[in-house]
Amino acid sequence: MQRHLAILFILALSLSMAAGCGALVAGGAAAAGTYVYTEGRLQQQYDANLDQAFQASLAGARDAGLKVTEQNKEVAEASIRAEQQDGSPVWITLESLDQNKTQVSVRVGYTGDEQASRRIQEAIAKRF
Repeated sequence: MQRHLAILFILALSLSMAAGCGALVAGGAAAAGTYVYTEGRLQQQYDANLDQAFQASLAGARDAGLKVTEQNKEVAEASIRAEQQDGSPVWITLESLDQNKTQVSVRVGYTGDEQASRRIQEAIAKRF
């Protein structure tokens, strides 16, 4: 019995320590799951091909008040560079996971800004 309690305690302690590693928040309309914030980036998978996700990301970025300064789209990935009104940089990267699923990652600033990234992801999700 004490062994089971010790294992349960260690497991609970491990989970509580890992809880700060990433925040999970309910996703958007065409989202395939949840937002995941890790290492300064807010990632979301959308049920859309790369072209659809790229167009939604461009429109969503503009809807969020960003000034798009660069855009690049390849066969399986794309990127958008933008600036917020205060001049801070924003990077939006897209990766095709399969024919109808794309991961969109948003990073605001050099160290990341979760609230601003979430606002941009929500604007992108509205464009699907």
